[in-house]
Amino acid sequence: MSAEKVLATPTMRTKVLVLLSLGHLVTDLAAGAWPVLLPILQASLHLSYSAAGVIALVFNVSSSVIQPLLGYWSDRVKSRWLLPAGVLLSTAGLALAGFVSTYWLILAVVFMSGLGSAAYHPEASKVSRLASGSRLATGMSLFIVGGALGAALGSLVMAQLLLHYSRSASLYFILPGLLMVVLFFAFKNKLPEDSPVILTGKPDFSISVPRRVLFPLSVLILFIVLRSWLQSGLTHFMPLYFVNYLGKSPAYAGSFLVAFMLAGSVGTVAGGPLADRLGRRTSLLGSTAVLIPLMLLFKYSTGIWTLVLVFITGMVMVSTMATTVVMGQELLPHRVGVASGLMTGFAIGMGASG
Repeated sequence: MSAEKVLATPTMRTKVLVLLSLGHLVTDLAAGAWPVLLPILQASLHLSYSAAGVIALVFNVSSSVIQPLLGYWSDRVKSRWLLPAGVLLSTAGLALAGFVSTYWLILAVVFMSGLGSAAYHPEASKVSRLASGSRLATGMSLFIVGGALGAALGSLVMAQLLLHYSRSASLYFILPGLLMVVLFFAFKNKLPEDSPVILTGKPDFSISVPRRVLFPLSVLILFIVLRSWLQSGLTHFMPLYFVNYLGKSPAYAGSFLVAFMLAGSVGTVAGGPLADRLGRRTSLLGSTAVLIPLMLLFKYSTGIWTLVLVFITGMVMVSTMATTVVMGQELLPHRVGVASGLMTGFAIGMGASG
């Protein structure tokens, strides 16, 4: 392979997608680690629940809601540097959280970490599309699964670090961030270039959305928001249901939460190829139809069947994530960064807020 950058080809570039997925994993370590670290910050800084809630709000806004703006930037300007910069900011902000001693500095490093996540996702989603060839949903699922694993791993690692060390152990999160920066610079010439249409600057990069795609795009965003409401609700309230209502131990509830997160990773890997084979709309409608009876059965299940239902529900629920990202990119083919930011950031962020 020459040192020159390569354009997208019909063949899926697996090595590039693995690199981007690893970067996604490292970037999203923060998404899993911050909720675990938040009670420690609240106790050490003597924060009220409202003040702690503002920390979570700042991370949510900076990491999700502003993604379309950074996607707009990446559509206008060649921005491959956002990949290493995003990973570094995400992990550096988390690493510094163990050392700052004032509330305003905590908000600053939380914003830094969230901004890194917001910078990475649209650009990485755009490059993943270019590297996916003709198997768009499959390639996107390979990219997205890194984020799912990263969030789960971030929670587990932060919990173990806090169990054995003080909150200053958050510094260790900078190590995978620095490693990914090195990898991105080492393989920067292997990343596919933007398509010639975008490079010539011919498309209209105005922030407005064409009328003909406004309705389907709105429906797609609404679907993602509702899916995110459901996913976020189960993630946050399933442990409370098991502990407070069923009287189970926190460890028991935690095992179901881990199973739910891991099921999402399995669903992401399986959902992309399935959508490429059956069609994206069919995949979307089919998963929704299956999800409804699964949620109804959850309340009436007991024992091992509850675990089975939790796993299947998590798998089905997240299986359409790559599909929705690809559909959004196809609705806005000359604003792929904006579309990616809307699908992976704004819509999911709004859903989590709900």
